[in-house]
Amino acid sequence: HYALEIDGDSMIGAGILDNDKAIIKKVDDALSGQIVVALVDGEEDKLKRLRKKGNTNAIERSNPAYETKIYGPERIQIQGILVGILRSY
Repeated sequence: HYALEIDGDSMIGAGILDNDKAIIKKVDDALSGQIVVALVDGEEDKLKRLRKKGNTNAIERSNPAYETKIYGPERIQIQGILVGILRSY
């Protein structure tokens, strides 16, 4: 497991807020619908919801202000799944 500090508002619909700490279980595959850490094109870490359909993967944000992005499976490397959130008040 590891912690990832959240930067941004793309997952507010899932209750994940800017400056939260996401607790991630390190895995290299995930089920459709899980919130994952995905490395896109070998350089961009994202905490988003994964949707698998056929030979494509959609990376969904939980904020209607952002669009869903669709990638081929060769462009995404799953680095972990969300198992918890830590928040400071």
